[in-house]
Amino acid sequence: MTSQEQLAIVTECRASGMTAKAWCEERGINYRQYVTWATKLNNKSNHPPQQWADVTLVKERADSEIKIQCGKWIISVDHGFSPVLLTDVLKAMDALC
Repeated sequence: MTSQEQLAIVTECRASGMTAKAWCEERGINYRQYVTWATKLNNKSNHPPQQWADVTLVKERADSEIKIQCGKWIISVDHGFSPVLLTDVLKAMDALC
């Protein structure tokens, strides 16, 4: 079998979405022979070498919002709020409500 035919078989198998073993069994192709072809083709290909990529994890913000309602006023407080600022706002609202 020519290398072009081997390439066509490996390409078709990879595009099928099936496992290589199941694909080969379905078509009567020796699985070990397929693995040999795929390995040779991978070694011959001119793919750039794989490299590690930097990944920065971002902490997800937990939904810990608290809403305080007084009449028509609503105050939303997120995790990490300033207790002093909240006290001042509540005192101001107390004077208005």
